[in-house]
Amino acid sequence: MKSSARLAPLLDAFMRRLSDIERGALARQPGLRGVTPGDVRVLRAVDRVGVSGVSAVAQHLGTSQPAATVAVARLEERGLVVRATNATDGRRKALALTAKGRQIEQAHQLSDLDAAEALLACVPRTDRGVLIDLFEQIAKGETHPA
Repeated sequence: MKSSARLAPLLDAFMRRLSDIERGALARQPGLRGVTPGDVRVLRAVDRVGVSGVSAVAQHLGTSQPAATVAVARLEERGLVVRATNATDGRRKALALTAKGRQIEQAHQLSDLDAAEALLACVPRTDRGVLIDLFEQIAKGETHPA
């Protein structure tokens, strides 16, 4: 059996487990009640590239500009994101986190640590460094000969 055929169903199971762990970690952070993982992804994108506008947020998220516009507008209505005129291009609107949006993003960083601990709890301590190194390679997109 090819490695990819063996890995495909495991990836599906891993993604479901990761999603469950992420939801549980979010629920344990009092400042994150009512905040979805999708909300946090948008907040993080705004924090990283929001100064360049909604198009940059959409590109960062790998979604369409209309979908990003809707997501940002929803967070803006909740007081988590603000729009302002871009200092270098008056035709564009820069996005930024409000103080409340920043608090939520910081609380999510704590939930990320909880989620990482929960994932690592399934792995023997002696293998954790290897797993982290492998994830780092995957995140970087490194390829190696077969």
